[in-house]
Amino acid sequence: MMRAQLMVMAIVLVMTAICGFATGALLEVTDAPAPSTTTQKWQRDSNFRGSVSSTSMPRVDYKDLMSNLHDRVGVLVTLDEDQRNRLEAIDKKLDLLRESNADRMESIKAQQLDFKLRLDSFEHIQRLSRETLDEIKGETDHISGPRRVRESKHKLNNRKKMNALSRPIRDVSQDGSTGGSYNPSVIDSNRLDSLATLLTSTRLGVRSAQLEVTNLSWKIRAQNKLVQELALLIRNSHNPTGSSHSLPTPDSCEYYELGHDGILKIKLTPTSDSFYVSCEKDWTVILSRTSDDVSFERGWQDYKEGFGNVAGDFFIGLIKLNALTSSALHELRIEMEDYTGVKANATYSLFAIGGESELFPLSLLGKFNASMTDTAGDALSYHAGAKFSTLDNDNDNCLDCNCAMRHKGAGWYINCATSNSFGQHFPERFAEAGETGIFWDTFRGRDYSVKKIRWMIRAIKASDVL
Repeated sequence: MMRAQLMVMAIVLVMTAICGFATGALLEVTDAPAPSTTTQKWQRDSNFRGSVSSTSMPRVDYKDLMSNLHDRVGVLVTLDEDQRNRLEAIDKKLDLLRESNADRMESIKAQQLDFKLRLDSFEHIQRLSRETLDEIKGETDHISGPRRVRESKHKLNNRKKMNALSRPIRDVSQDGSTGGSYNPSVIDSNRLDSLATLLTSTRLGVRSAQLEVTNLSWKIRAQNKLVQELALLIRNSHNPTGSSHSLPTPDSCEYYELGHDGILKIKLTPTSDSFYVSCEKDWTVILSRTSDDVSFERGWQDYKEGFGNVAGDFFIGLIKLNALTSSALHELRIEMEDYTGVKANATYSLFAIGGESELFPLSLLGKFNASMTDTAGDALSYHAGAKFSTLDNDNDNCLDCNCAMRHKGAGWYINCATSNSFGQHFPERFAEAGETGIFWDTFRGRDYSVKKIRWMIRAIKASDVL
């Protein structure tokens, strides 16, 4: 549109210039004074004598004029193109702003959804804690009697102790009234010491009662399992030819054939799906590395579902591991062996991971047991609280690196690692594997890739933690 207007303006300028020059030439001829009669005669006479030069018209350089006009039109066209380019750049910037605003809105929505999910999980945990406390109170009432009776007993005992404490004070006051010296500061300090002793003994009594209740609940649960199994065995023995009643599926390796090793099918809850695990006595194996037959350089989906052969090298999977560690308190034992046959282990009092919405973090890691023989040292506490990272899902809190790619595996990395149980297996050149092998920093260093490593968990009683 603008280019057409510029062309019209250029044509108008050319026509105006041509008309102007033509008019100027006519005016010069019209304004010239009339020649006198004498001159005309002389000219007629001179025509016979020779040629006389006539008055010449003023010349106009049309080439220069057209060149200037062409240059001006070219400048206008260039300005038009520059303006069009600027408008296109502005349109692109506006489009980028719209896209970035849309991405920011999507990110804000995702953060709001994540916050809502976390809030729901916190409320669920609070509800479960409240129900657990109610169960403990109910068991305590069942064992030690109703709450009012226990409170009355405690009040009566405390009243007796206070009366026993007040007697020496009255004796001291009577002695002072008969002539002895009365020192109220000494009496107050003695009373405070007695009260402190009473509070300490009360606290110890409450703690011991809690331990007893917890132990009783575990014993009752174990006895209920045994009773159910015995009832089914008795029923099957009375009806050998009838419909068979299979034993209930166990929920851990604890009661598996009195602790023999092997593969076991477990079911954590009546409504959950059953799956196979590898048992080492009452320990559940969650990770086993003995060769390079199975590659552990995998993506998020594989680590989420689990992979490998339960009878060989495998990883149980983050979903199953979260379900196991959420069903009960567990301890962790890690066993490893180098290529010279030296074995070592690392044991932690507690172990649990979070759910998928939190990116399966190492949410609970207890105290390292340094008193055990053949200890490998503590190379896992550094990773406590970290989210799980894989090659295609980087959650390692490292701004300029990807720890999973750096260590050729996966794990709970925090700005990289002090141990790498999911790294590459090196059957050769294991002492020069670098940080890509299966290393345990406090055992053989980061450049040494161990020959075997195995992670195992076992359910523990709450009394062992308190």
